[in-house]
Amino acid sequence: MENELKKVYTGSCINAEFISSVLEENGIKFLIRNYQQEGLLAGWAPNVIKGDASVYVFTEDYEKAMLLLDGINESEIEE
Repeated sequence: MENELKKVYTGSCINAEFISSVLEENGIKFLIRNYQQEGLLAGWAPNVIKGDASVYVFTEDYEKAMLLLDGINESEIEE
């Protein structure tokens, strides 16, 4: 299915925002899932084990997104 989403990142919200800006600058549509914010909006304190946020892209953009993210210097994104 062409509308499926694939995860490209899980970690801090700050890094997720940085990654989303890189994707946006390169014309790749994305979705950020902020686990902490979801829990707060639902009225409970989240138990975030996997990371605070995940970034998803459409399957058709996955390879392009991963190439972009692989090209980012590791010091720019610290997990």
